[in-house]
Amino acid sequence: MINFLVMLANKFWPELDNMSHQRRLVGTGDVITVLYSIPLALFGIGWLISSTDLSLLFQERLIFLFFFCLIVVFNRLSYFFIVEIRKDRYGSADGSLSTMIQWVAVFLFGSSGLWLSIIWIGINFAWNWSKSFSTASRWNLIRSISIGLTQTTIAPLVAISLYSSLGGRFPIPDLSTQTVLLAFGALTIDLLMVILIWMGYIIYHTKIQMIIAGADSTQPIVKFFLLSFGLPYLSHPFAILAAGLYDQNGLSIFLFFIVGLILVAILSRQLSWAAESSRQQSRQLEKLEQLGRALLEAPPDASTLPVILEQHVQNMFPSGRIAIWLSNDKLLVKYPSDWPALPEDVWHWILTQTNAHAFQVKDALPWERGLSDHNPLIVTPILDMDNFKAIGGVYLELRTLVQPWDIKSLSNLFPAVQSLAAQIASAMHHADVYDQTLAYQNITQELRLAGKIQASFLPNKFPSIPGWQLAVTMLPARETSGDFFDVINLSDGRLGILIADVADKGVGPALFMALSRTLIRTYAIEYDAEPEVVFFAANDRLLNDTRASLFVTAFYGILDPESGTFTYCNAGHNPPYIFRHKDNGDIQALNRTGMALGIESGATWRQEKINLNPGDVLILYTDGIPDAQNSQGRFFEDENMIEAARSHLGMAAHEIQSIILDQVQSFVGDTPQFDDITLMILVRDS
Repeated sequence: MINFLVMLANKFWPELDNMSHQRRLVGTGDVITVLYSIPLALFGIGWLISSTDLSLLFQERLIFLFFFCLIVVFNRLSYFFIVEIRKDRYGSADGSLSTMIQWVAVFLFGSSGLWLSIIWIGINFAWNWSKSFSTASRWNLIRSISIGLTQTTIAPLVAISLYSSLGGRFPIPDLSTQTVLLAFGALTIDLLMVILIWMGYIIYHTKIQMIIAGADSTQPIVKFFLLSFGLPYLSHPFAILAAGLYDQNGLSIFLFFIVGLILVAILSRQLSWAAESSRQQSRQLEKLEQLGRALLEAPPDASTLPVILEQHVQNMFPSGRIAIWLSNDKLLVKYPSDWPALPEDVWHWILTQTNAHAFQVKDALPWERGLSDHNPLIVTPILDMDNFKAIGGVYLELRTLVQPWDIKSLSNLFPAVQSLAAQIASAMHHADVYDQTLAYQNITQELRLAGKIQASFLPNKFPSIPGWQLAVTMLPARETSGDFFDVINLSDGRLGILIADVADKGVGPALFMALSRTLIRTYAIEYDAEPEVVFFAANDRLLNDTRASLFVTAFYGILDPESGTFTYCNAGHNPPYIFRHKDNGDIQALNRTGMALGIESGATWRQEKINLNPGDVLILYTDGIPDAQNSQGRFFEDENMIEAARSHLGMAAHEIQSIILDQVQSFVGDTPQFDDITLMILVRDS
């Protein structure tokens, strides 16, 4: 049966033969739906014309215009939802309270009120057709209008006929139980008729879901269809109340009711955005973590990188097409496989960039002359970890779903796309390191390169904060380090400040350091005002994803430069010290608010908040400073560091830092450095 339908559809849309198997089946569904719904739509239009009261339309033209404006408003405030039907395909639908307004008009004016939706469908079709240039999108539009006209005419006309035959009147006479039940029965008949009209489409797509993804995969598509039909009809019973209010209490009370509905519509739309954004972020974080683990387990020469990327990036984003390319003309990923190769001008332009860029449908593409038809795009370069020059690029073409892709929603995808590019860059970098290691066969060289990679994870530039000074130094005891720090730009101009120390030394702790830093930074951006949640999430990921029996002490604080507020958590780390300018150098220790990360699952941390006033100095350090040991076996200890800082308050941050490090060096003399040393000085200008 499916083969016959494909052959039939091919006669109307010959290009189906050139598509992949899945796209051919989906396109066939559009063609078959058009073929069976167009006759029904024409019949429905004819039926509506014959039952229309033109004198009523003319007499109530102002009210009809008012109702049409309401339909436009509610369609602009539509909600939407997106369901992943299978790993490479999404189902999306939108809905609004406009259909409820349509039924208000029906209960007031009978079948003549259906022209409101017919006019809206026509206008919407003309607008979308003018912006659509591909054959596939136009077939989709024809399918939408043909079946939309069918369900907007035949279904309600059948319901109206039964309603009238059972004694229903227009306008609705009152809100008595009998009248309400009769009207509710009409709404039920309408819903059943709509499902019947769509039944062919539903059965066909459920069948191809089974063919493509297996017999056990029908639950997502059934869920999608239930939501598509069920959600809009939940509001229809309120049309009975609205019609009764209008007829019995006049326009003012009706408007009061409509204002409430508009507020509900706004909240529903915002909820749609929040739900979809949360779904996308969860999916991207999950896929990036899976990709990271797969890259760690892969051969170090990156020989399996194309296979790994193909497995993980296809459904990482709501994308229709994705291509990943390296400057040595190596195409790592191209999805779908039948997608023609991108012009060389695209990649040449990306190689000149250092940041991600988004392009809406209406935007001109910088690698093309003039305007062209394209879907929303995101492109980002893959930057070499050594010199930050582009060595490739990621080209992401998003699906045109019901979710509107504006510049804000596109920009929300930047962190995930850039993280993907960074992981590829890291994999290529590790492959380069591996090649160098094989070439030199020297373990010392290997460790030095590992230290270089590790150092590249740390920030090499720090933001300029008006009214503040920040100085940071890290002195590894070996080629690799277990210490790390980070300075993270957060929203609203806030700054995340992190210092941490992995237990033990060597390559293993260095790798653990890289993972810990990545997790903390990722969750710091996601939970940008909750340091305790950052530690909770990072701790659970460390325990779930590693079996290294290592732990890391960490201090993470969020600075609001404008107010001086500093919100922090201390996970078993050496307490930073604040030197108060107004109190002649009195110190305040920021003690531990929980245990180290990587020890106990489900551990929690207490959040603390302090204020850094003008002239105050904050010192953050790792235990390499107090544990620095001289030839007599004595330790430098916290007291010497505190005294060195207190006696030089009022100096610049880098000067205080230099003085402390010089005193540590003078103390240990020629004794080899035993532990990594990291020192951060934060000064608020007085």
